[in-house]
Amino acid sequence: MARQALKYIAIGLAAVFAYLSWQYFSIERFGKRIQPEKADVIIVLGAQVWGYEPSPSLRERCDWAYELYSQGYAPKLILSGAHGAGHISEAEAMRRYLERKGVPADAMYLEERSHSTRTNLEYSKEIMEREGMKTAILVTNRFHQKRAQMLAGQLGMHTSGYGAKSYALFEPYWVLREVLAITKDGMRIWE
Repeated sequence: MARQALKYIAIGLAAVFAYLSWQYFSIERFGKRIQPEKADVIIVLGAQVWGYEPSPSLRERCDWAYELYSQGYAPKLILSGAHGAGHISEAEAMRRYLERKGVPADAMYLEERSHSTRTNLEYSKEIMEREGMKTAILVTNRFHQKRAQMLAGQLGMHTSGYGAKSYALFEPYWVLREVLAITKDGMRIWE
């Protein structure tokens, strides 16, 4: 009886390991392959603010969004993220940073209510609908793209994406976090 129980435990652990490994490589592959398409707006998903400035990770996202904006991928940006540990909201920190780079204030919409990827997208979608926008490019780290795109699809959003290799973050750790987040979000679908 004990041997049979051990056998089932071993099979279960092997299945969990296989799933986690598959999801890990799927997240990496998805992030490397996604390409931006011209759209009505660029949505920059928030990350931590240090005092009044974007953290290095958030600064990377802003730089990627600025690059797309400068290349004419979209005429407007939605900066999405509420007030967290910093002195100002993530959206406000992004606005200030991008304004210093030359993005005009009237090209940026601030979404300052969201505290998660899901609410980043829900509240950004509200802005899009209010402004008559139909398509968006999601700018976030490449390891975050798969889940962000999955959630956008659940909300009926038409999105492409962009994210490059992060030099501010240790990506393997964040990919593992995304495996868990995708698993949790996937389970929510079945509730």
